[in-house]
Amino acid sequence: MPRPGEPGTEAHSTSPTARPVRPAGAARAGARGAAGPLRRSGAPRVCVVTEVIDLTPRLRRVRFRSDDLIGVEPVSPAQRATIVLPAGGSFGPEGLDSAEYSAARRTRRTYTLCDLDPRTGTAAIDLVRHGTGVAGTWVERVRPGDDFVLSGPMGKFHLDPAQTHYVLIADETAVPALREICAQLPAGARAEVHVEVADEAERIDLPSPAELDVTWWLRSEHGGEVGELVGRLAPHLRTAGPGVTVWIGAEADSVTALRTHLLAEAGCDRRLLDAVAYWRRGRAES
Repeated sequence: MPRPGEPGTEAHSTSPTARPVRPAGAARAGARGAAGPLRRSGAPRVCVVTEVIDLTPRLRRVRFRSDDLIGVEPVSPAQRATIVLPAGGSFGPEGLDSAEYSAARRTRRTYTLCDLDPRTGTAAIDLVRHGTGVAGTWVERVRPGDDFVLSGPMGKFHLDPAQTHYVLIADETAVPALREICAQLPAGARAEVHVEVADEAERIDLPSPAELDVTWWLRSEHGGEVGELVGRLAPHLRTAGPGVTVWIGAEADSVTALRTHLLAEAGCDRRLLDAVAYWRRGRAES
C-alpha cells in the first residue's frame, strides 16, 4: 500500500525474535481440534469480503471469511498474511486457476492478520488509505462480496507469560499489529507504548489486560515525514533496558536507529528485542 516516500507493507525482521513460547493448550501442526484437522496455514485461499469499516479517517478495516480458513489457528500476536488483489472485484469463477491471479501474484502485499477465528473462518486486515498503488486503489473501492486471495498466517514473535515488562513502538503501518499484541499481553504485565500517527483523529483504542502507558506522537504537533518520529524516540524511552521485552514496527531506517540505541546504550537483551521494518522510505508500490 505504499506510495513514493510513504509506508510499504512488506515486514522484515531486523533482529532475532524472542524465543517462541507455545501457549498452554495450543495445538500442534496437524493436531485435531473442534474444527477438525488444522489446515496448512501458508496455502493460498480465496476469501470473500463481508464488511468494510473505517476505524479512522486513514485506516480502513476489511473483514472477510473463507471456508478454507476454518481450522487455521493463529500463530503469533503479530501474525501476517500475504494478499493478492484482483483488478476488479473478483478473480472470477476460476479463482486460483485464473490467468489474472497468476499475473497478480507478482504484486502481492503483506499485512497484519487480525481477529482470525478458526471456528468461523473469519479474519480482518487493516489498510492505510492513501489512494495510490495496487492496495491503495483496492481499499478505496472494495465492497462486501468482493474476493481476493490470502496466504498465511505467518509470524515468529511470541509473548512469554513469564515476561512482565514491555516496550512497544509502532508507526501507523504497524498499528494493527500493535493492537493485536496489546490485546494478548499477559494480565498484570506493564507496557510502555509509543505510537506515531498523523494527527489526533488517527488515535485508536488499545484494549489490553496489561497496564499500558501510551504516548501518541502526532506529526500534526511534532512535524516530520511519515515514520520519522519513531526514529527520534530514543531519549523518550523510560523503561527500556535489561530484561525488558521490546517490539518495534516502523520504517526501516527508524527501526535500525532504535535497535542500535537499545542494544548499544540501553543494554537491552537482543533475545528479547524484535525489530521489524514494515516499510522503507522511497520504495514505491507498483
